[in-house]
Amino acid sequence: MTARAAVSLLALACVAAVTPGRAQQQPPAVRPLGPITSVSKDSLESVAAAVEVAGGGVFVNDISARRLLLFDSTLQGSRVILDSAGEGASAYGGFPGSLLPYHGDSALFIAPQALSMLVLGPSGAVVRVMAVPPSGGGLPALIGNIFGTPGFDAQGRLVYFSPVRVTFTGPPPASGAMPRMEPPDSALVVRFDFTTRALDTATAIRIPKTRMVMSRDDQGRFHMAMTAFPPRTVDDWGVTADGAIAVVRGLDYHVDWIEPDGSRTSTPRMPYAWEQLTDSSKAALIDSTAKAMQTVMDSLPARLQRGGNAMGAQITAGRGAPSGGGPTINIRVAPGGPGGAVGGGGPTNVTMVPTVTRAELADVPDYRPPFGQGAVRADRSGNLWIRTNKFVDARPVYDVVDRKGEVADRVQLPPHRTIAGFGPGVVYMAVQDSSGTAHLERARLH
Repeated sequence: MTARAAVSLLALACVAAVTPGRAQQQPPAVRPLGPITSVSKDSLESVAAAVEVAGGGVFVNDISARRLLLFDSTLQGSRVILDSAGEGASAYGGFPGSLLPYHGDSALFIAPQALSMLVLGPSGAVVRVMAVPPSGGGLPALIGNIFGTPGFDAQGRLVYFSPVRVTFTGPPPASGAMPRMEPPDSALVVRFDFTTRALDTATAIRIPKTRMVMSRDDQGRFHMAMTAFPPRTVDDWGVTADGAIAVVRGLDYHVDWIEPDGSRTSTPRMPYAWEQLTDSSKAALIDSTAKAMQTVMDSLPARLQRGGNAMGAQITAGRGAPSGGGPTINIRVAPGGPGGAVGGGGPTNVTMVPTVTRAELADVPDYRPPFGQGAVRADRSGNLWIRTNKFVDARPVYDVVDRKGEVADRVQLPPHRTIAGFGPGVVYMAVQDSSGTAHLERARLH
């Protein structure tokens, strides 16, 4: 056993000593999700989120096609509420939006391009339009997904992820060297009050480590290298049905709660079968992570092209870059930055060559993290659904955690499904058929 492993094992033992009995608690047996009761008739490009409203109607965010649809209670009929080709009140916009439950029987759609938030009634009509709050670092913070799903606390404040600012390390630019960008491994969850327009910090969370190194070759072309870090120990969060903010801590697998009345509590750590990683398993994890990231880099030009290339990038597929590896992306920028040229001149080409570098053994935790970023969802009954890193029959196991911080249930979805949202006693799932077409499914929880 390495010294690092011994220290980690000692830390886990200390936590177990603080909460005797909970460490020995046996988690519930894993069970399958309840039966699927409805499947959408209309095909979709994607199902990023589903929100059930009064009467059983379901709003669906088809984020790939940039459409917002309203399905009837049977999921057999739908109509488009917002469309990328629409104008005025029916416009989705050219950028991905976010859909989440709102007060009562309404839904909220965040439209980044219009800098607005649309409150949608059960009929699909826009009931109210609100300005987006400050995101603390860019509108992607309000999109959700890996940043956690935005929600409303008991005081009606919007709770969302606040990204960190990129820090630069290394020699100053005047020396001729490019700085290394290495964001910190923590971020904030913030709350925005629409009445007072006040923004405050609810809590801090641990996020994955990232590192990017910029360089410029002798021909003046810029290149980027990104380190492929294996899954790190992180925190994740969610807003429960009663407006509590729950932060699931990955280090010892417990929940910190900000209750509806503002008080803060912590529940004991939950049972989990921790898996120690040997040096050989760490090396294999480093290799597989680097390979997967390289695949993502190779597909980047095609994905940008399919997404409409909103940034105006000139994309050249292939691996023709002098530094090797990854596709070449030429982006036309004006000298002096987006604000215009300094001293005149037209736009120039900046060649970005994403390359992947391997992490070190010291970058891998000694125990496999219990979950990854974007793993926590809250259902309509106040429970947290945590997609763990435990797999049975090649499918992840969800720990369903109640408001007491206890694992009350353990559930597996059918193959190739992801959670899109919840309704009373039901879960909505996204599934793709063999042709790549997406459908919405509704299944009973039990």
